[in-house]
Amino acid sequence: MRPLELTTRAHAGRALVRLRGELDAAGSQELQRCLRSARRDHGENLVLDLADLEYMDAIGLSVLVGCYKDVTAAGGSLTLAGPRPVVRRTLEVTGLNRRMTVVGTLDEALAT
Repeated sequence: MRPLELTTRAHAGRALVRLRGELDAAGSQELQRCLRSARRDHGENLVLDLADLEYMDAIGLSVLVGCYKDVTAAGGSLTLAGPRPVVRRTLEVTGLNRRMTVVGTLDEALAT
């Protein structure tokens, strides 16, 4: 099991948060803190780089849903970029890929 690693930086008026490792109950609170900090420091438009996210359970998914609700209520956006097949499948099974913006690569997310 690979613990969750998070990095955040600003990019063109948005917060870019990179997730690496596994997002489960152990990393969910850390991700919540990171996303709140990113919103406070960089605004309500977030891009989550999921290319190195190896796994996401229901608790991790609930953090993303909560963030999505918060940023859209504040007039912002949340884009999920480059999810691996296992993570993309989780988004598809739950139907979240139809509610949230999910793109194939980080470059696609940053071009919009």
